[in-house]
Amino acid sequence: MLEIFVVGVAALLTSILSAVAGLGGGVVLLLVIAQFVAPTVAIPIQGAIQLVSNGSRAALLRQQISWPVVGWASILMFPASLLGVAVATSLPEDVVRLVLAVFVLVLAWRPALLKATNARSRTPGDAKKMLVGVGAASGFLNSTVGASGPVTSPFLKAVTASHKAFVATAGMTQVLAHISKLIAFSAQGWSIVDHRDMIIVGVVGVIVGSWVGTRLLDRVSETGLDLVFKVVLTALAARIIFTALS
Repeated sequence: MLEIFVVGVAALLTSILSAVAGLGGGVVLLLVIAQFVAPTVAIPIQGAIQLVSNGSRAALLRQQISWPVVGWASILMFPASLLGVAVATSLPEDVVRLVLAVFVLVLAWRPALLKATNARSRTPGDAKKMLVGVGAASGFLNSTVGASGPVTSPFLKAVTASHKAFVATAGMTQVLAHISKLIAFSAQGWSIVDHRDMIIVGVVGVIVGSWVGTRLLDRVSETGLDLVFKVVLTALAARIIFTALS
């Protein structure tokens, strides 16, 4: 019961964080869930919760979605998700914990290492090939470390016409990535029914958090939130490392 309450509060607060500053609230939520269950269980639970979060965002901005971008990005997404889940479930749990913690620490303190230096393509053919690769990366990373946005966002931003189009299109690609991840983990024996209470509470939290966060825009210092984001990620990652090594 305690873990369900903690995850619900974390879902609420991280959703507010994402809505106010555009920071990676989903990653924080994943680390909170991973304090209570193995990473290969935490990743699909977080995916189910984030599916609702990204889905609601995509639905609200559905007229801005670039469907050709989504289509090309989806081609290898499911096979890559299957591969990612196969890799994650074949490794010892403590190894997955360490990989997740290191990824999160890089995301917090050296995010430039995860970003492409030249995401813009010169020809339509290059763009299509790039998007197929983006979808594959999204599927694989979502299934192994639970997050792909820092890697894939520059590419999606480069091929969308406006910020709203980017948000809507990225949201829709994440919806497909989360669905692919959930199917892939389910094929390995994970069951959404076994974790429905935590997922339901988390979904309620992200919905309320998004509503609250949109009303706090321009009222909170993004610089202060960025520091809080880094400190929280570091503390949670450190505890996961301690668990893996102890």
